[in-house]
This record gives sequence, C-alpha cells and structure tokens, in this order.
Amino acid sequence: MAKPLVFRHGKTELSFQLDKLDRDKLYGYIDTEAVDSQSRPCQLAILGSDGKTLVGRGGSALQYVDPDGNYCARATLKPVSPEGKPLAAVPSSFAAPIALDQRASVDEYLSHNIKSVYLLTPPMGADELLKELRAGAIYSFAFSYRGGLNPNVGFLLASSEGTPALAIGQKANLPFVRLAELSDPEEETVVEEGDSDDEMDFGMM
Repeated sequence: MAKPLVFRHGKTELSFQLDKLDRDKLYGYIDTEAVDSQSRPCQLAILGSDGKTLVGRGGSALQYVDPDGNYCARATLKPVSPEGKPLAAVPSSFAAPIALDQRASVDEYLSHNIKSVYLLTPPMGADELLKELRAGAIYSFAFSYRGGLNPNVGFLLASSEGTPALAIGQKANLPFVRLAELSDPEEETVVEEGDSDDEMDFGMM
C-alpha cells in the first residue's frame, strides 16, 4: 500500500490514502505496437550525429557540462534563482503532516493550472473536516511529491458527490491584452456619398 498523506486539522492528524485519477481510468486507452514485416516488435533508436549509427535503448545518457564542455558532477552543482540567489530544496509532503491553516477561494483555485487529481480515502475521525469540505471549504498548501526546488500548490476540496480530493497545480500565467485604441460605441460612423468602389451590386452575381 502506498504511503498515506497526513493532514493536521486543528489538533487532529488525519491519514488519507491517495488514488490518482487519470484519463486511462476514466476513458480507457489504446496501446499501439509497431512491428516489422516479420511481426517482431520495433524498438526506439536514436540516429547518431554521423547520420548512419543507430543507438538503441540504454546506449545514450545525459550529463552536465560547464561552459568549457568539461564534465560536472551533479553533487557539485548548486541551484540558484534567475537573480543568482541560492535556492533551498523543500522536503516531500509525505515526510511530515501538512497543516490545514490556509483557505483558498474558488477564484484562487480556478487561477491555477491543475495537472493532477487524487481521490482521498478518509480515515475514522475525519467527520469535521469532511463537513467543512462538503460545505465548500478549500484548503491550500505547498505540495511536493518527492521533494525538490519547485513545489506545486495543493488544494484539498470535495467533489460535487462529497468525495474528498487533492488537486495539484501551478499558478497560471494569464496576461490580459487589449486593443491599443478602443472605439466609442456611441460614435456615429460617417459614410461619404459618391464612393461606390466598395459597394457590391448583387445583380452582377
């Protein structure tokens, strides 16, 4: 059984089991297999830079190099922000209980791009939290599945059927644009008489 996610609601710690909701479970899927003329499964290969060498699975790897092209061990690298400030990694959300001390509005929830949804199996003693969620409460918190430098935003909420769910996403970057000049809808459009070049005579069709 997968490790549960623990929430701290008030002074109570509640352990929830997660079940990821994906498109395959909702709609099913079709697995396409490529075969050769003798019905043998084909494997993905990479064409080398010489244009004739094929590199099969396990024959390539990634590595870090410095500006001079020399190999860099990953342990020697330090993450920094675009401004050059050091970045600290956050622990996994499964490492310690998540405090439910911040609520989010519906507008805040809808302003995020949701990439993963998990259905939660509530434990005994979660009646008070479930009552809040089913009444429309949404809790938000930083979430990282395995830990890392860029945590997501987690939302704890309930579906229309009352099932508790965990939605994971990132803040959406939605720049609003408008016309440089807006026309006045009350301004009358002036049509010059005698200019018939743009007029269409339907009798000619």
